[in-house]
Parts: sequence; structure tokens; C-alpha cells
Amino acid sequence: MSRSVVTAERLSGHEALVLENAQLRAVILPELGGRVWTLEDRVRGRQWIWHREGVPLVAHAPGASYDDVWAGGWEELFPNDAAGTFEGRDLPDHGEWWTMAFQAETQANEAAVTVRLSATSRVVRAECVKEFSLPHDAAALTASYRIRSLEDQPFHFLFKQHLPVHITPACRLALPGGRFEAVDPSFGTVLPGPGPYAWPQATGTNGRAADLRVVPPAASAAREFVYVRDLPAAWCGVLDLERRASLHMDFDGHQLPYVWLFLSYGGWRNTYTAVLEPCSNLPKDLAEAVRLGQAALLRPGEEFATSVTVRLGGVEEPAR
Repeated sequence: MSRSVVTAERLSGHEALVLENAQLRAVILPELGGRVWTLEDRVRGRQWIWHREGVPLVAHAPGASYDDVWAGGWEELFPNDAAGTFEGRDLPDHGEWWTMAFQAETQANEAAVTVRLSATSRVVRAECVKEFSLPHDAAALTASYRIRSLEDQPFHFLFKQHLPVHITPACRLALPGGRFEAVDPSFGTVLPGPGPYAWPQATGTNGRAADLRVVPPAASAAREFVYVRDLPAAWCGVLDLERRASLHMDFDGHQLPYVWLFLSYGGWRNTYTAVLEPCSNLPKDLAEAVRLGQAALLRPGEEFATSVTVRLGGVEEPAR
């Protein structure tokens, strides 16, 4: 296969659009939030996206409990994370996009093939567009986003990536640096204290230490949820030392200045995944993010635009 192509098929009864070239294969589900269900490194035989066992791949009504029905796949959160009332609106759990059906168009040119997904959100009225582009000659999938306000008043919001990675104990989390802290110290079992710490080492006053690069086995029943800020470069990723494979996500550090990491090593609902979450906001509570000046804002007619690129490649040497 010398050029990228896009084809249509059915997956669990849903429309699926497949973008592929000789190096990468991606499966997108427009009817299910436009999520990316499969992201496969065809050179190394490594499928990177986590799927939750025993949870069916079905559409859900707005307001569903996300944690109860989360099946996996690379998604995005807009306009919020935690459910609640904010600026006069009742915001659904994990936002609105994951329950929305997107309309799909495909196109091809001399450089790449593209799937364009569009929909109109209702809780916060906005035109929502995302485009996935796969070049003909690279293992790199770029997701570009545009959100245009249809409201007559300004509103604050959160926009976040939500990419759950299929991990093994041979994996290592990769970040360029930064400072990290616990989202909720009562939730985590890995960090010796709330932080902040300098990536990747956390050492407590009691001598207990943790290296967040290391992925423990599922039998550890560990879990952690952290915010990372002050990144020296805008990327995050995962290395698979056994398969000599890597997933590297470059993102827009201006629009997405923070990274959240949700890490369940068997310790949250018996799941085993690391979720990469470049985000516009910190913390997840919208009112608190607004108070701190760390929340995204759209005025009437304005547009929020950003993009991320996920590159699949090899590992030249083990992480230290």
C-alpha cells in the first residue's frame, strides 16, 4: 500500500471509517462521538488503544454515567469533565462529545487522506468539527479541532484529549519534564504525598518513593490521577520496551498547556490502562479553574482551534 486510503465498514453495527497506509491503521466511529477505536502500528504489529473487557460498544444518551459504560477508544471531552451545574447549565458527565453522533465526510489530496466530522452541541451551543488526517508516507495521525460558539453570551469550558493506552508492565510513560501533583490524594495509591514533584520522581518525607515512568502489573491493584504543568515541551507518550514500539503525542502547548494522567493499574474498577489527557484547564472543577485563570473561554461567534498529532514509531534504547 503506497498511499493512504479511507474505506467504510461496520463495527458492532456502527459505521466505521478506516484510514490506513503501509505504516498505520486507524478506525474511527462517527456515530459514537467520533472516537478513534483502533490505532495500529502496522510495522511493529502493535495496537495502542485500550478497550474495556465486558463493556459493549454502543451509543448512550446524554447524561449517562461515563465510568459505568466507558468502553475505551480515543475521545475528547467538551465542555467539561465532572458533571454539575455551572454558569446556569447542567453539564453531563465527561461532557457531551462522547454521546454525540457526528456527520462524516472524506477527502483525499496529494498529501493525505482526511475524515471530517461535524456536529452541533446542545448543552453549550457550538459548531464542533474535528478532522483526522493521515499522510501517505508516515505513521502519524493528526487530529484538528474547531469549536465555534453559537451562544449569545461568553462561556468557560474545558477541552481535553482522552486517549487510553493498551499497556503492559514493559511499558514506560514518557514526558519531557514538568511538575506533577495528585488530583485527589485520597484516590491514589502510588504517590507518597500530594506533591508537587519534578517529573518523574516523587519522594515523600517518610522516604517512600515512586517513579511515574514505571508501569506496574495489574496484580498491583495500583491507581493514580495526576496533573502535570510547566512542561518544557508539548508532548507526552508511552514506550513499549518489549515490542520496541512507541506512541508519541505532540499537542498545542498554548491551547493545551496541561497534561492529566489517569493511571489504573488494576486498582480502579479492575481496569488496566494509562490515559493521556492534554488539557486546556487545571483543575477539573470549572469554577476553580476560572478562579485561577486556568480555564478556556469562548465569546459569541469566537472559535477555539487546536490540534494534536500521534506518531507511532520504534524505541531506539530503553528508557532510564
